[in-house]
Amino acid sequence: MAGRVDAGRVASSTMRSNVTTPIHVLDLPHREARALLASTDAPVFLAMNPVEFHGPHLSLHNDRLITAGLSRDLHRALARDRTDYPYLVVDDLELGVEPASGPGSRHARFADAVRIVVEACRALVELGARRAVLNTFHGGALHNLAIDAGVRVFEKSGGRAFAPLAVALHRMVDFREGLLDEALEHLGGTDEERAYVRRTVQFDFHAGWLETSLALHYAPESVSPTYRELPPAPELGRDPAMSALRRAASALGARRVATELEFIARAATWTKIRPFPGYTGMPHLASAEAGACLARIFIAEYAKVAQTIFERGEEAPRPPFRWMPLATLGGRLDATFVPTEDVAAG
Repeated sequence: MAGRVDAGRVASSTMRSNVTTPIHVLDLPHREARALLASTDAPVFLAMNPVEFHGPHLSLHNDRLITAGLSRDLHRALARDRTDYPYLVVDDLELGVEPASGPGSRHARFADAVRIVVEACRALVELGARRAVLNTFHGGALHNLAIDAGVRVFEKSGGRAFAPLAVALHRMVDFREGLLDEALEHLGGTDEERAYVRRTVQFDFHAGWLETSLALHYAPESVSPTYRELPPAPELGRDPAMSALRRAASALGARRVATELEFIARAATWTKIRPFPGYTGMPHLASAEAGACLARIFIAEYAKVAQTIFERGEEAPRPPFRWMPLATLGGRLDATFVPTEDVAAG
């Protein structure tokens, strides 16, 4: 038939000889893009990250840069021993809900983020994608619930999708001793500083030792050497209102909600620090060696869950804090916002 496309030929020629070379699906001629998606069970990697202040030492694109590295490594783990598993990439959706406040941060509404990610996933399904990894390194609760709406689009179409950070967020909320020990072995500093990081690492959620180490591993050129001179961020306390809600939830037998509220009770005090530092913990102790260990820990967790979804057809895990849209009136209440004049931008 005139104009008929040989899907196998297209996939083979597009992949070249290296399954780790990214193929930017939306850059292909339309017919080739559809033929490639029809010829493989490899997932499409779609990222969604904010332009976000990460203290004075990291870039506004830090989440995007780390996500790119994690996506590449996750694909490599899933493609191990396979020559028919191309690395299919759709460029980052540049938006995020509840970004850290600071000069340059772009704030998106929850409803807008849901609409955009749902439309992006709908269009990918229409193009022929049957599997997707919806990746981010932004830990905002509403942000990850918006991404979860995209996972649902794939599931409703009969496909499968996976949002890796949903797994990471559950590990942070339900933190277990020893989870990050391999990376913590690379801590420098004094005995007191090392003890502090170990005690507070569950709440080192933004531009601190953990994230700065990952940036040094995946995108060292984006990290200012001044990170070594940053003072420790103040230790987080407990928000009285959130603590009271946690006790009420516990009394009512809502143990999962109580656990999540305990995490929020600590995290909520961060944006009340003045001047607002834009980072947590002790970024000056970060290292590329710790970042490489952290990356291995993340990828091992992600690959294990991804295989249950893509190979065994299990449902993707829901992110935590599913009550947050109700508590924030659909995202209209932004408790994370800090006025720019209160931010210590360096």
